[in-house]
Amino acid sequence: MLFAIPIGEQLIPSLQQLTTNLAVPLLELTGVPVYRNGLYLDIPEGRFLVAEACSGISFLVASIVFGNLYAYLSFQKLPKQLLFVAISVIVPILANAVRVYGIVLTGHLSNMEYAVGVDHIIYGAVFYAIILFLLIVIGEKFRDEKIGLAHSLKINNISQVHNLAPVVFIIISLSVGQLVWLSSITQNEITIRNIEKINFNVLPYKIEETELTQWQPSFINATNQQQGYIVINNEQQVNFYIAAYNTGRGELISSLNKLYDDQRWSFVSQRVIALKAHNALLVMLASPNGEHREIIYWYQISDKYFVSKIKAKLYSTINLLLNNQQNQYLVAFSMHAQRNNQQIDLKTFIKNNEAIIHKALPKD
Repeated sequence: MLFAIPIGEQLIPSLQQLTTNLAVPLLELTGVPVYRNGLYLDIPEGRFLVAEACSGISFLVASIVFGNLYAYLSFQKLPKQLLFVAISVIVPILANAVRVYGIVLTGHLSNMEYAVGVDHIIYGAVFYAIILFLLIVIGEKFRDEKIGLAHSLKINNISQVHNLAPVVFIIISLSVGQLVWLSSITQNEITIRNIEKINFNVLPYKIEETELTQWQPSFINATNQQQGYIVINNEQQVNFYIAAYNTGRGELISSLNKLYDDQRWSFVSQRVIALKAHNALLVMLASPNGEHREIIYWYQISDKYFVSKIKAKLYSTINLLLNNQQNQYLVAFSMHAQRNNQQIDLKTFIKNNEAIIHKALPKD
């Protein structure tokens, strides 16, 4: 039941970055000339992108599930079980980096004739099957000899069945409690509160609201969206994007929502920056033509600010369970990151205008 929970999306950017970090030295070690631009790998024969599908998240999750099951069935002592689970986490991460290295190397040696289309997916499936077999070989080498189904099920005689009584009681109590809670919140009508727009006119700059086409954020089923640009120093533009949600209408934190167009931009790095009122997240992006872009964003739920998707989702979920209706926002700013000719960078702009920006933000 635990592994049925759909998690792992947050790990994709980190896995893409880690895979690239491991694959590039392997290419350099074997004499393949490679230039790295974010998640793009340029070799003389062509260009490769370590995309989301190349992060290896699907195989990693499958490997962890397999590792837990195999450890439970094959080892009696907890340290050995934990060790095998750790192996089932480390091996697929390293194997995925080797897979990416192998695909780029194949493209290099074959002058991009092989491993550049659907065939590299087939190669990956075969490679993962070999890695899974390797995990089984490792497990079989160290598994406990005298272990059977009775031990695995932890029920050796009828007396142990009576130990399940407290568990059954707890499950029934939770089920009854859930029905009571569900009845109480469904009796209350959900009142959709007005979403207050952000008043950017308080900023001492020229403001133009228009659809963004350069980095194209996309938040599905947002109640309101505001986007456009702020003109500073008569030349530079700071893009802004705000997506607002009512409780019960769409989700602020969702795998369907995209901060940028991942077909045009690749993730380079991210770090938390400290503002006066709260923290924000600074994301660096790169495009295939060498263009770089910065995005600074945060989540706002009522008067709370978040940079962690997990914390924001938990806070939102708790309020939903308590039937507390709150407006939710994504607030994002972006601009080109060509520091050689620009007069001000995005971080400086946000810090210089933080007080005015927060005056424009809605207050619940």
